[in-house]
Amino acid sequence: MPKGDIVVGLDIGTTKVATIIAEVAHEGGRVNILGVGTAPSQGLRRGVIVDIERTVGAILESRDKAQRMAGAEVHSVVVGVTGEHIASVNSKGVIAITHPDRQVTDEDVARVMENARVIVLPPDRDIIHAIPRGFTLDGQNGIRSPVGMSGTRLEVETHIVTGATTFLRNVATCVERAGLQIEDMVLEPIATADSVLMNAEKDLGVALVDIGGGTSDIAIFQNGDICWSGVVPVGGVYVTRDIAAGLRASLEEAERVKLEHGTTQLNGLMTGATFNYRHVGSDEEITEKAQLLAEIIEPRMHELFTMVKAEINRSNFASRLPAGVVVSGGGAMLAGARDLAGEITGLPVRIGFPGGVGGLGESVAAPSFATGVGLVQWGGRLHAGLG
Repeated sequence: MPKGDIVVGLDIGTTKVATIIAEVAHEGGRVNILGVGTAPSQGLRRGVIVDIERTVGAILESRDKAQRMAGAEVHSVVVGVTGEHIASVNSKGVIAITHPDRQVTDEDVARVMENARVIVLPPDRDIIHAIPRGFTLDGQNGIRSPVGMSGTRLEVETHIVTGATTFLRNVATCVERAGLQIEDMVLEPIATADSVLMNAEKDLGVALVDIGGGTSDIAIFQNGDICWSGVVPVGGVYVTRDIAAGLRASLEEAERVKLEHGTTQLNGLMTGATFNYRHVGSDEEITEKAQLLAEIIEPRMHELFTMVKAEINRSNFASRLPAGVVVSGGGAMLAGARDLAGEITGLPVRIGFPGGVGGLGESVAAPSFATGVGLVQWGGRLHAGLG
């Protein structure tokens, strides 16, 4: 049985639900992976829940697998949220410091953060995060933690992430019907960033692209903090469907072909390279040229990275990303994805693999587990009082 606090990350995706169980290893919040479980997800479309019962079933299946591996029962989770309903805005809060000694307290920080959360918000949206980007005290900016400093006017720049109330309620309903409590809800690219980005990249300026099943998330960091986030409505499922249509294969067969033979490289394929697959409803194996598969995949991935470039340009941070782009998520493992992303965005690109965890870390080392790993890292910091 685990000796320390248990944290659980629940990644409810369009193609799979993943549960990762970890133990908080020490006071710094570092975690050791104890168990991992996945289940096919058929209850979401483009990151949005469309079938409660199927989603609950997938959560239960992935949880049970993770519990068996970890040898522990779990009761609460840190759950990731994403989808086209997500929106973000930067907001500023300002308060006066009125104590006789003019020293900033934790209560003052809480007050200025609450002031920043006062934004015009439609009744059908809720705030998921209000993340401080930096404090200013009496005109001195760039302050990371103002507690204990002296001044009369405290300001904060925040990045506020909102989501559709109905979507967030549906997520909560699914988790609760699976017999679990929600410890925290976290925007998925923020969690992913914890597991794949280096601090130096966040300081310099970097864009994270997390390719999910139904959508792809973008988060831009500068000076160590998130400063912009967005979503594009294309993910790995679209590639799978293109393959299924182009080859007249089932979605399951198309997914297998994508994972085993998928590439975005139209040039440079080995002469005569082939792959085998079956038409839908047939047991007869067919051999096809790998070039055909690349010709199916490349246009969709080109579309995805073109949308990513447009979103980065829309953020007005495109010229301030010396650390370039980090691509993660399942779609990052397609051969040639890094080169295609670099060609389209005009920025240096690397593939983001999750790290910074112990225990069974090798079982979640693929980019497709980056969000789940980030969620347990987030939970580790919460348990260590660093959230």
